[in-house]
Amino acid sequence: MGGAGFSDDFRADLERLMRWRRDVRHFRTDPVAPEIVDACLATFPLAPSVGLSEPWRVVRVESPAARAAALANFEAANAAALAGYSGEKAKTYANLKLSGMAEAPVQLAIFCDDSTPKGANL
Repeated sequence: MGGAGFSDDFRADLERLMRWRRDVRHFRTDPVAPEIVDACLATFPLAPSVGLSEPWRVVRVESPAARAAALANFEAANAAALAGYSGEKAKTYANLKLSGMAEAPVQLAIFCDDSTPKGANL
């Protein structure tokens, strides 16, 4: 048995998973079953948070108007970020695949509630 009560097999699987993780540049566009989205959302309380504050708030961005507004916000922020670079760095930044928002079948906006009553406002 390895450290923290995890078996050597589990730790090896976890390391393999972390090595497999990659920077995704191509996104699937087929619909995601609501049960899969719900299962993913159900894992949020498992994330660490200071004092069990659980400050995350998740909003499903579903309507065409909301999706368009979110994309416009991203595009403005991305343009502002690009303006902070020049020369080769600007070229490199401009070529990065930073968004799949237009094609994504599911969009979630994640916010931090820094006035949550849980966790003694930590």
